[in-house]
Amino acid sequence: MNFNPNENEIAYINGALSKFNDEKVGADNHELLNIIEYDENGNVIAGLLGGTYWGWMHIDILFVSEAFRKQGLGSRLLVAAEKEAIKRGCHSVHVDTMSWQAPEFYKKYGYRIISELEDIPKGHKKFHLIKDL
Repeated sequence: MNFNPNENEIAYINGALSKFNDEKVGADNHELLNIIEYDENGNVIAGLLGGTYWGWMHIDILFVSEAFRKQGLGSRLLVAAEKEAIKRGCHSVHVDTMSWQAPEFYKKYGYRIISELEDIPKGHKKFHLIKDL
């Protein structure tokens, strides 16, 4: 067993799983959906990183620098990503967030919690949320 596979080995595993999935349900047509926001000096201050596949949008990361929070920037990124996902034919979106991060933010935009993991890390929760587009 190798706990430190090289890039070729990782690519092989990813490719093998993609081939298996394609044979079962067709290509996922995964496409990145990444949005970056800059300040007036061209510095990155916020971003949403995710993608679309099989009719779903997923959000991996939505981050706003602390100095720019509570100004609507996260909301604008989320709404822009959802609009793009709809253009791509997506019907739903899913995201994971931690209890100290943004569950209330997502709920404000119509996301609903479908699962919770307790004590990840100890004393906190991880939420999985979805929304119909």
